[in-house]
Amino acid sequence: MPSSHGTRRKSRTVLTKRNVLRGISYLLVDYHVGDKVVIDIDSREHTTTPHRRFQGRMGVVKEVGRRILKISVMMGEKQKILQVKFDHVKPLTQGTVKDIEAGEEAKN
Repeated sequence: MPSSHGTRRKSRTVLTKRNVLRGISYLLVDYHVGDKVVIDIDSREHTTTPHRRFQGRMGVVKEVGRRILKISVMMGEKQKILQVKFDHVKPLTQGTVKDIEAGEEAKN
């Protein structure tokens, strides 16, 4: 039987979260246009999940809605606009900047 070519294909480890109690404080963060955020896909929420290629990417908030954020992410020379719920993003802090830089160094 041929393998599936769906959007969640080959993403078992990327979209698997540990059993961590998260609470609801991450939903109460106020985002503003121009804020930098990190895309952290929450596998418990399937609607408006960005593609797995955006996991860990940094983006800039372009529009804030009632339930969603529109985020601009650079993929090479192209700008991609993602429409995601608040569960799949977290604000950029000094700790996350170090994690992103460590990940980029590991890729090179």
